[in-house]
Amino acid sequence: MDIAAIIEGPLLTFSFIFLGVGIIIRIFFFVFSIIQGSKDKENRGTYFFKIFGQFLAPFHKAALKKPVYSLLRYVFHVCLFVVPIGLAGHISLWENSRLEWSWSPLSDEWADGMTILLLVLVVFFIIRHFATKEIRMKSSFADYLIIIMAALPFATGYCLTHGTLGQIPFFGNNMWTIHILSGEIMIIATVFLFCRTTMNIETCTGCAACVLACPTGTLESKDVKNLRLFNYSHYQCICCASCVNACPDDAAELRHEISLKRLYNFFTKQEIRSVELESCKRCGALFVPEPLMEKIHKRYTDTYLEFCPACRKRTIGEYLQKISPYHQKSR
Repeated sequence: MDIAAIIEGPLLTFSFIFLGVGIIIRIFFFVFSIIQGSKDKENRGTYFFKIFGQFLAPFHKAALKKPVYSLLRYVFHVCLFVVPIGLAGHISLWENSRLEWSWSPLSDEWADGMTILLLVLVVFFIIRHFATKEIRMKSSFADYLIIIMAALPFATGYCLTHGTLGQIPFFGNNMWTIHILSGEIMIIATVFLFCRTTMNIETCTGCAACVLACPTGTLESKDVKNLRLFNYSHYQCICCASCVNACPDDAAELRHEISLKRLYNFFTKQEIRSVELESCKRCGALFVPEPLMEKIHKRYTDTYLEFCPACRKRTIGEYLQKISPYHQKSR
């Protein structure tokens, strides 16, 4: 059995078919979830096209908090899409296929420049994960794997076209196969790649500012008994980062994740955060998340803040009645 022939033939065809079917499935459930979750039931069509437009050309509101890093991510993703599509060698493969598709290629200088830029950004992202303690503590093996998986087809493609590592017999004889295999892995993994909202349990206070800012309703919160639950639907998310921009504690983040389960989990929302609620000191009603009250107590010590909104109104009413001239006369 010639493994190289399988990788360069049937497996390559399968990966593109798998990608096409996966994209169709994800688009279908995205459209279904957006329309189904529309807050304006009478104008669902208008609402969908508005949201879909934001999805195709997203302005990440996280850029308002981290403009330089957000710009680098934009550049990275532009290179990630443009180089494989515009590379002359890739276009020639499409021209010789049954589809006989063809389009204008990038110049070799642009293709090489964007490839090198992408690889430099990959190195920067990896160093940033290692060098920044806060990011390192939140990062998992999958985070590094996703970055490396995206970089391998570009690194092997550059080595292939420029003869880099060609003096090493193994790479010299197998670089073409390695390049195709790394591309196939990335193509198949793309079907299961999701960019989703996460909440840092160490800093999230449960204030629900992210829920109010979310334009699609992908984030929702509800109080159940003594807990405030935050639920999330990945198919409704358009990665606009409104939640990231709205969060006053920098607890909301957009993270990439490869997940087989999320591909077909489109009817239920996932619980991504829960916080305990604190009770009113006067009536005992649950009304505020405990982490939020702890944050408030670091700045203010007034016991008035420990009352629920109804009791605050009642307390103010009693106080105004007490200082009223009519009340003083009646005494």
